[in-house]
Amino acid sequence: MNAIATQNQFGLDFSKIQNIPPDPKERLPYFNAFKEFLALEREKIKSWHRMGMGGREIIQAHTGLIDASIQHIVYSLSQLERHSGFPVLKEFSLIAVGGYGRGELNPHSDIDLLFLTPKNIRKTTDQFIQEAISIFWGVGMEIGQSCRTLKDCLTLAQEDLTVKTSMIETRFLTGDGTKYENFNRSIRKNIFNKNVQGFLKAKAEEKFRRHSKMDGVASNMEPNIKEGPGGLRDYHTALWAVAIRFGCLSFREIGRDDVIPTKEIDSLDLSVDFTLRVRNELHYLVGKKSDVLTQDIQRDLAHNLGYKVGKEVGLVENFMRDYFLHATNIFNITEMLFEKCMERKRTIKTIISSLMKKPLDNGFHSVDSTLTNEKNPKELFRNNRSLLLIMFDLCRQHNLEPEFQLQQQARRDKHLLDEDFLNKATIREFICSLLEDGHSERILRLMHKLNILGQILPEFGQTQCRIKHDFYHRFTADEHSLRIVKFLEELGEEEKDDPSELEKIFNELPSKFILKLCGLFHNWGKSLPGDDRENRQTLPKDLSRRLRLTEEEENTLQFILGNLYEMVETALHKDIHEPKVIEEFARTTRSIHNLNLLYLFTYAELRAVAPGTWTSWKKVLLSELYERTKDHFLNPGTLKKKPQATQDMVYQALKWEVSASEIQKHLSLMPEDYLQSASPEQIALHFRLIRSLQGKLFILNHAFNEEGGYHNLILCCSKPMQSFKKMVGSLTAKNLNILGTQIYLRRDGAVIIAIQVEGKPLSDPDDLEIWKDVKALLSAVLEGKKDLPSLLASRTRYVGDKKHSLSIVPKIQIDNSSHTNFTVIRVEAKDHLGMLYKIAMVFSDIGIQIHRAKISTQGGRGIDVFYTSLKNEKITFNRLIRRVKERLIHALLTENPEDAG
Repeated sequence: MNAIATQNQFGLDFSKIQNIPPDPKERLPYFNAFKEFLALEREKIKSWHRMGMGGREIIQAHTGLIDASIQHIVYSLSQLERHSGFPVLKEFSLIAVGGYGRGELNPHSDIDLLFLTPKNIRKTTDQFIQEAISIFWGVGMEIGQSCRTLKDCLTLAQEDLTVKTSMIETRFLTGDGTKYENFNRSIRKNIFNKNVQGFLKAKAEEKFRRHSKMDGVASNMEPNIKEGPGGLRDYHTALWAVAIRFGCLSFREIGRDDVIPTKEIDSLDLSVDFTLRVRNELHYLVGKKSDVLTQDIQRDLAHNLGYKVGKEVGLVENFMRDYFLHATNIFNITEMLFEKCMERKRTIKTIISSLMKKPLDNGFHSVDSTLTNEKNPKELFRNNRSLLLIMFDLCRQHNLEPEFQLQQQARRDKHLLDEDFLNKATIREFICSLLEDGHSERILRLMHKLNILGQILPEFGQTQCRIKHDFYHRFTADEHSLRIVKFLEELGEEEKDDPSELEKIFNELPSKFILKLCGLFHNWGKSLPGDDRENRQTLPKDLSRRLRLTEEEENTLQFILGNLYEMVETALHKDIHEPKVIEEFARTTRSIHNLNLLYLFTYAELRAVAPGTWTSWKKVLLSELYERTKDHFLNPGTLKKKPQATQDMVYQALKWEVSASEIQKHLSLMPEDYLQSASPEQIALHFRLIRSLQGKLFILNHAFNEEGGYHNLILCCSKPMQSFKKMVGSLTAKNLNILGTQIYLRRDGAVIIAIQVEGKPLSDPDDLEIWKDVKALLSAVLEGKKDLPSLLASRTRYVGDKKHSLSIVPKIQIDNSSHTNFTVIRVEAKDHLGMLYKIAMVFSDIGIQIHRAKISTQGGRGIDVFYTSLKNEKITFNRLIRRVKERLIHALLTENPEDAG
């Protein structure tokens, strides 16, 4: 028997598929043949995609394939003898709903079907529908289906927003077309044309909840291309709003430039097509429905979409910038369109409200919190382009938001702010007054949203949607810059009786203009080819002239741009207790004013780069560097006098406990830089612990530092070899995060090891029990009662944040020139629990002594710096240096710390 309906309107040939066997038990060959047919057709569509076919064309091809397959199956089933005696297809209407109803079927998207049935459905028809559903699943279609009467649909649509939304875009597939027409007409009359404002309000709230989970279009390096800001859901929401408000199923049917002009529709179509193409590739790449562009897949995705490495940036950076530009475009246009749909007609209430409007300058008025202008928006800015700036200035002064029409027209008229206009003095006045304001970030974001900020400051515009594909940066360059301004302004939001160090510095600045300007421009140099530092040290071309910067302002801006990360590098990776480190940093900053600016910028940049980057521990390190450098500026001889001053304070603290000779003996046994690097309080504590050590294997002291938010563990031990490794290993076995460490090796063989550990205050009994367990475990390890590798192997593995597969190849630098007495070993690797233990184990096995360590993380990268020696000498033998590097790399690439030996 020949197959039924072998050809269809989509050109699909079902001739190789036999008719549906009447007996369900004999349908496996039919299912397999249909699956093979679908697989071949899907592979054909995939090849079209890989050849560069547009996103819409591919989803339409997928939709057509499923449409034809469903129609063929239903028709074939109706021809079986047990159904042929009754016109079963007249009993129901099969309707595509949701995304499938809209005709947007990505490779692995849901196939949502509605069987519209009469109230008293025949048993044979019900059996037919259930049989059809089983065949759909049998041939590999993952469908979502519902069987409802028209009354059910109307009731559910009135009660459930999701159901109502799914019925906005439906398509008739097969069955009784008259039933579908009645359904469509009834839904529009009884559902869509009633309570329009209520539906729009509900959708606005739904969109707000969805967006509130994220920070913005450019605030996630792993965006959700469907649900995220600027994703396909924003586009769909605008479509639904237009369908309800204007009765149109496409933007072009509106036919009104005041709602959305053709040029913007064209731009939106390009962006949506790009996003659909990305989603198609994402589905193909992961082999299932997926909407999140995780970092571990972005490179392959970009490559398959045809991106290549450019002269200045990599293929991922190129691709993701395009994605964020298109997402921003979708977000902005659909947001404006949705606002237009939300507009109410003039009512008594709005008329009364307009009578209460407050007149402002240049024909502008404020109504509640909205800025309005009764002149024709199309002519307003063209007749006086200065009004573009005046509009933003009024919003800043009076805490207003421009009405929809003004925002829409400002975006369209941005070209009026041309080079000739930007060279006028009004730009300097506008930018300066804006950045001196304590709440400029709100206006900067508004200007950026309307594409005005990049027009006025082209250097900022060049950074729009640029990304850096790494673990560290979590925002696009433009978003990062705006967040810097935000965190700076938060320092001055309210006066406090006891302001923090940073708040006090910020509020005492005579001007915030240059500091915020640097926040906006600091990413500019990164977008250019060549060395970052060299580009940052050169101010953007024509910037000084356009903004009429004074020589002092220009020098200050150039200083910050040229030393963006100097303070972080010094505080986190260098020994700031060493005098020459402070002296070198002071030479770099040149003045207390510059030091203040760099401290403020470093704080804001760290907070802005990614959530959690600014920590209490980093605050402690940066504050200490700031205070030491400031003291050096105020009293240049302080560094040289510090050892004597520290010693005098130690004598004063211990004079009632021990004799001066005992104190002197302790100090004479400690390293040469001990009095320079340790505080008087620390030295006094060390002395007391050493005295208590007599006759014991070790002494352990534990305290919580409120300011830094860390636990400080100090171990005094008479056997220095392997004690550091054992201490670090014990903490690792308890899954504790180590922040920093200092090691003081006495000449008589005793060692003092201080380790700072991340943790909460000892505020309840549970916290105390945790640290009792830590101390008991450490005691057992030091006494040899417990085996460290076994403890590490059996430690509790917690399910943490999702890990990326982005690789960070370990990088080892061994430097003998930076320090007089020690070899400085810098280790960079993917940050992971056990990293410090692996390093300590390698050093212990080789016999390398650690004197000091700076532990830090930047995103997913661990950067640890060690001041070391081998038998009290620097490590200079080349063969040994190679061995150290090889052992460290091997250990760091080993997954489990217990296997790194």
